[in-house]
Amino acid sequence: MADQIQTYLRRQMPAWRERYPGVEEMKVAVMGCVVNGPGESKHSSIGISLPGTFEEPVAPVYVDGRLATTLRGDRIVAEFIEILDAYVARRYGAAQPGLV
Repeated sequence: MADQIQTYLRRQMPAWRERYPGVEEMKVAVMGCVVNGPGESKHSSIGISLPGTFEEPVAPVYVDGRLATTLRGDRIVAEFIEILDAYVARRYGAAQPGLV
């Protein structure tokens, strides 16, 4: 799961840089540990604590230091990417004149 999210970030960042000024300063925590993950996520712009192998598929998501939601089930990665895309558009899109 962490690899899928990190791959998405690497692929998406060049397009985001062109469209969203300042997005390169965004700090994303993708943690594979529900023990240390929340602490790291709280210090990031957006973060997720992924379940480990054989753990229940539960992943808390932090946005700007606060618990925003907890994702469950087989769509954790897809749902986190949706949250991430919305965060980038909301947080960095407003800084660009002419965007609706």
